[in-house]
Amino acid sequence: MVPKSNVKKTADGTTTSYQKVRDWVLNYIAEHRLKPGTRIPSDRVLCKQIGLSRPTIARAINQLVQEGVLVREERAGTYVGGNIGVRPSVQGCTIGVIMPWVTDVDSVVVNGSIETERLVRTTKRQGLTSRILHGIISELNGTGCRLAVHSNTTLFEEAKVLSELPNWGLDGVLIMPSMEPGNEKLYANVVDMGLPLTFLDIYYPNIRADRVVTDNFEAARKAVKYLIDAGHRRIAYFTHFENLTSVSEREAGYRRALEDAGIEVDEALIQGPQVCRGPHWDLRLPLERCMSLPEPATAAFCLNDGMVLLALQAADELGLSIPDDLTIAGFFDDYIPQGLPVSFTRVVQAAHDMGRIAVRLLLDRISGEAPPEPRHVALPAELVPPTTRETVADVRTTPHN
Repeated sequence: MVPKSNVKKTADGTTTSYQKVRDWVLNYIAEHRLKPGTRIPSDRVLCKQIGLSRPTIARAINQLVQEGVLVREERAGTYVGGNIGVRPSVQGCTIGVIMPWVTDVDSVVVNGSIETERLVRTTKRQGLTSRILHGIISELNGTGCRLAVHSNTTLFEEAKVLSELPNWGLDGVLIMPSMEPGNEKLYANVVDMGLPLTFLDIYYPNIRADRVVTDNFEAARKAVKYLIDAGHRRIAYFTHFENLTSVSEREAGYRRALEDAGIEVDEALIQGPQVCRGPHWDLRLPLERCMSLPEPATAAFCLNDGMVLLALQAADELGLSIPDDLTIAGFFDDYIPQGLPVSFTRVVQAAHDMGRIAVRLLLDRISGEAPPEPRHVALPAELVPPTTRETVADVRTTPHN
């Protein structure tokens, strides 16, 4: 199955048909690792996938033929030419990967063929960051690129990493910003100095850089709609109110689902955790508030893995049965802790694809094949309802790509 195209816009907000076709073809060649002489989909298929008319596709393909990217043989089809010009120019480049919770040490450098297992042993958790990293590795293998992995778990650590980037000799960098916003100026400096940068998962809206994220708004909207369709009208939302794009987008999706169903948003049902026992969070009191309202909550939507686990713990402490007394749904990309029943609905992000696509965008940017305007890719998430017989072992072996 051929991939759907991503719309690329020019500075004035319009999309050039030629650039759409060119980007789609180059992405298709890169994704399938096609060699010169390999046939590509017909104009009819391209028309359907890219969303342009056949005459427009034909004109754009003719231009690619003139450039040598493609070769067209009458009545035989269109083939990859000898001037695809994307991957050869990135051979041997150095790619930086900066992500929170990704290593136990400050940095890990891998040369040549990258083995996933070598980095898995350094990860602190097997969740979203690990799966994104696996996607990055799978796409970089065979390119001859050198991979430098650095951690930015805290705001201070991230500031230190960003300030030292110019000294590392990188050709490009993939960054998942830390969970503490505040280094926007440092990110702006990285972009201003001309280093190709692609954001992963979280981004700064005012920074002109490529990004690959989850369609958080739509994923949250679908999850809350799932609860509404199950008969719930009093749906709590557990969040942590950080000024992050993923946080604001998920809350917007929660609100939209309620509004679409004609349910008034009750601000008393939107709760954050208490800070207690040092740095630890607790949802017992917030959940107790939601359950003691004149119209108590019957369901809860949770921002992320941590909020799901806190909600389950709080429900257990309050003697609530899941899902009989409270139905829970939320973003959950981590592995299920040993012994925890899978009694909640999970929103699972396409983390592996996020890493792979981010690498392709970055290599295109490094090679000069990317359009001038930043490219923004939003990936759909999967809604995974609980099953009556699902066990911890089942969840741990379920692919989250």
